[in-house]
Amino acid sequence: MKKISFICLVIAISLLAMTGTFAAEDASPDGSDVEEQGKAPIQHYGYRSWFSPISQLLPNNIFPEPGKWHQPDLIPNTLFVVLFLSIFFFLVTRNLKRIPEGNGQTLLEVFVGGIMDFFGGILGEGGRKYLPFVGSFFIFILSLNYIGLIPGFQAPTADLNTTLALGVTAVIGVQIIAIKENGFGGYIKHLVGNPTWLGFLMFPIEIVAQLSRAGSLAIRLFGNIFGEKSVVIQLTGLGIIPIGAYFLPVPVQVPMVFFAMFGGLLQAFVFTLLTTIYIVLFIEHHDDAHEAHH
Repeated sequence: MKKISFICLVIAISLLAMTGTFAAEDASPDGSDVEEQGKAPIQHYGYRSWFSPISQLLPNNIFPEPGKWHQPDLIPNTLFVVLFLSIFFFLVTRNLKRIPEGNGQTLLEVFVGGIMDFFGGILGEGGRKYLPFVGSFFIFILSLNYIGLIPGFQAPTADLNTTLALGVTAVIGVQIIAIKENGFGGYIKHLVGNPTWLGFLMFPIEIVAQLSRAGSLAIRLFGNIFGEKSVVIQLTGLGIIPIGAYFLPVPVQVPMVFFAMFGGLLQAFVFTLLTTIYIVLFIEHHDDAHEAHH
């Protein structure tokens, strides 16, 4: 239940941050809607997905559609991933056995065990309790990356709103863990650094460094997934050969789809690995301070 709670927390904070980003972009400087000011309605760019009818039903004051981003059906696709993961993990975990009796539980244990062993080894004994936090990022981002490879869906991580929300969530989570591990005084001491007399210079630099991590995580993930998606779409279009009144589809995009599968896995891994390292930096500071005290 604790792991499921961490997964729900990561997803919920990311969705709230993403929705807030949309609201900030959709509103005009004086707080009124563009269409209410008598200007031209917002034009959407990019392609629609199977969730386009649902997007039209969403109230703009709660889930405003982005007018200048590439994927106007972004939020319904993200909610679909959330729903799919919730149902999937409910179904595969409701009848778990101490000794696996089927291939489904065996594959699930290998997948989860691999995540726990790898990232747990980086976090160490003192940080293994945060495995649900970093593991949730890996599973969620991997699912967001892969859904875009299914025809008719969009990869939410191919939009900067989603990746920025994930980056902000990761950085906020790391700061909360840092304060929990070191205490507020120890957290400030870590930001001040050594020697202490240089704190007036190091403290603002460290603050900027912590904040910039959200943008670094977001832009790296967005750039790679958006690039892969764009290439797949362009290759798909090039593979449609007109023959008279008909069209002959040639699957020239298939090699790129396999590369995108590898890229989606790699980017989810890199995002989670960097988040794990950020946590370890604060945990090691806590361990060093504890040893120095004794």
